[in-house]
Amino acid sequence: MDAQTRRSLLTTIGNPDGHVDYVTVLSGRLTGEGTAQALVRVRYVPDRLILPPEVFVDYLRAVGRHDWPSLEACACAVREDVNNELVPRWVQVVVSLPEDLTGCLEHVVILEDRQPGWDNAALLARLKPY
Repeated sequence: MDAQTRRSLLTTIGNPDGHVDYVTVLSGRLTGEGTAQALVRVRYVPDRLILPPEVFVDYLRAVGRHDWPSLEACACAVREDVNNELVPRWVQVVVSLPEDLTGCLEHVVILEDRQPGWDNAALLARLKPY
């Protein structure tokens, strides 16, 4: 599935209060085999748009059908898709595999991005680590 097709699944709605910084958290598990069984968590500070949870679930189903070469490639694609469609003030994507699938104790990929000039260190400091 190409990026444009994946991104078309991320239909958004308007932010109910664009004047306030707040964090939205969505998480779910990909279905399939290998990397497709990863847990995906997206935390973001909305700007103009938000992502309904049911849309996120449908998106994860589609992402899980793709044969990713690595957990890192999957995480990068999710971050790029969310950035492209939501344009959040700040976003963090965490993708992890259970230890029984990888043979190692932990395999976690954490990516963050933010809009230029946006900073709310007090809000982000209150977040638990991934």
